[in-house]
Amino acid sequence: MRKEFEFEGRRLVVGDVHTQEEFFDFMGSLQLRKPFIVKPNWICMDYGHFTDPQVLEWTLRFFREQGKVVLAESYSARNMMALPNLKLGLRFSEDEIKHVRKSEEDFLKKTGTKNVLDELGIEYVNVAEEVLAKRTWDMETVRELVEKNYPPVLRDELYAFLPRKLYALRTGTFISLAKLKVFFTMCTKNMFGLIPEYVGYGSRSTYHGDGDKTLSQNIADINKIYRSIFNVVGIVEGVNSLSCNIGEETGKHKSVFGYRYDVLENKGLIYYCDDPLWLDAFVYQLCGKDPVKEEHLQWASKVLGEWPPELIEGAKKIGNPLE
Repeated sequence: MRKEFEFEGRRLVVGDVHTQEEFFDFMGSLQLRKPFIVKPNWICMDYGHFTDPQVLEWTLRFFREQGKVVLAESYSARNMMALPNLKLGLRFSEDEIKHVRKSEEDFLKKTGTKNVLDELGIEYVNVAEEVLAKRTWDMETVRELVEKNYPPVLRDELYAFLPRKLYALRTGTFISLAKLKVFFTMCTKNMFGLIPEYVGYGSRSTYHGDGDKTLSQNIADINKIYRSIFNVVGIVEGVNSLSCNIGEETGKHKSVFGYRYDVLENKGLIYYCDDPLWLDAFVYQLCGKDPVKEEHLQWASKVLGEWPPELIEGAKKIGNPLE
């Protein structure tokens, strides 16, 4: 099953996929421009809480058949929680980065991603590594491109975090491959993971601010940068699993962050939109959550462009896929 909508010239596609063949059919219908950059949601390994390894494999296999594809991500909580004894400052020391690299290698092996990357010959571009090695695009050029379209970013160093390897692929498609979590993350927040940790500014929590005061603005800012340079599109997947009832004490699963949650399985849910922010708003509404009341989406909409009322009405007509 596949439904396609158009809102102010932007496509939004709803799919129902359970097999690789169905997934390939869905992706093929999108007709995205190569080369491809895929940004997964890898905050941790909690079941149903991060990009499903099988769905990621299908994604990489499909795009590899079309042309060049790279996987892009940065170090995150998945690495820091594996290294509780490290006393980190503003920047990784040589010893610390060795431990972090080992934790990432273990993560890639455990999820099976390393085998897929090796088999398909796909490069993994880690933003933190590129920044540490000074393999980034000129900061002033990035600033100029962004500020042609949007107000300046809150934190100036964000302009210095764009890897050259990604910039070289700017004529293609950048895919924010987000996990359907009710109600966390999705496409817009997923891009926040491209802000590298410990490259001179400390933890990514620095960008949250006290009491998450600056989180929404920094989420919008990293999106401004990538949307100014790349054709960024969004995919939200809940094919094999998705988390729900987050924070409920009766939840079957416990996150590494301490809260409990439940997991729905084999729902086959997948959504695509030419505009990742609009896709987030659509999926939030589908699941019974008013996107206007989500601070980071509301903030981003003021900067990146508000979604049309027709998009919300369309979501209401489809109904909640979780019920």
